Amino acid sequence: MNRIIAFFCLLLTGTLLIGCGSKTEKIEGTIIAEFDWNGAKHHITLEEMMQEISELPEYKQEQYQETKEGLEEYMTLMAESRLILMIAQDNDLQENEEIQEKIQDYLQELMLEKITDLEVEQKIKLTEDDLRLYYEENKEEYIDPEQVRLTCITVKNEERANETFQQIIEDGADIKELAQTLSDRGELEGPGADPEDPGNTGFITYNSFSDVVKPFVDAAFALEIGKTHDEVIHAEVRGEPYFMIFRKEEEKAERQQPFEEVRDSVESSAEQDKREKLLESWLSNLRDKAQVKVHEDLIQVPVELEIEPDDPETPTETGTEESNEEPEGSSGETE
Repeated sequence: MNRIIAFFCLLLTGTLLIGCGSKTEKIEGTIIAEFDWNGAKHHITLEEMMQEISELPEYKQEQYQETKEGLEEYMTLMAESRLILMIAQDNDLQENEEIQEKIQDYLQELMLEKITDLEVEQKIKLTEDDLRLYYEENKEEYIDPEQVRLTCITVKNEERANETFQQIIEDGADIKELAQTLSDRGELEGPGADPEDPGNTGFITYNSFSDVVKPFVDAAFALEIGKTHDEVIHAEVRGEPYFMIFRKEEEKAERQQPFEEVRDSVESSAEQDKREKLLESWLSNLRDKAQVKVHEDLIQVPVELEIEPDDPETPTETGTEESNEEPEGSSGETE
């Protein structure tokens, strides 16, 4: 099956030169395969094969060029694919209307890609000063938000949650050890449920969780480091109850990321911003030059495609989206 897939990929993407070779043609390079077709001799050279392989995706290059067997397989695929294309040519498929339409479509795509490259891509040249200016104008995009890390026990059984909370508050049990015990029993679900490090939420931000568990997030950020929240927090997610007990371990204040730290990200965003501006300017000039006029009043949605308005008498539920969300960030890592 893999060989069949490779064969058709070669038909579609290889540099398959139909009609190469003849009785009198002088071949340059080392001939590694040859065959006769319609009275003409055709050749495949080692140099030609290696050039084709070098143009393949990297994983395909490794598949074919690292062993003698791989090179022999690719040589066979080249020969077979050329034979198939010669049969197609004998059947005048190069004149097929559907094929010609696709050729024209692809030609237009290539032309659009090339002219856009000339008018836009090749004009995106940003200096270091340009990047720093973009950073200064968009500093709000490069801020590490306030973060906290908790040791959190999240279970779905209220009785278990209350029992665990009592062990911590009244009996002085360690929340980390209890998290490990509950994890070993398979009872942890939600924030702090990472089996590799039970209880540890990692650093979380205000946006790490949905609004469904906002009371939990608000309490976590308001808590003092080293303190355990003074009650079990309950949240309903998709109709399922979650009970959370937690202690605050660390906090990080909001921080402005320095330019040097985010330079690559700045460069990518600045290039995209420049690209959009160049494209819009170019297209605007083209529209002005061509005196484009759009008769918007004549644009109508076909009747059969019009969407009927909602029945005004049908009640719309509120909060449905929130009620269908689960606690996120069970591993506690900020994206």
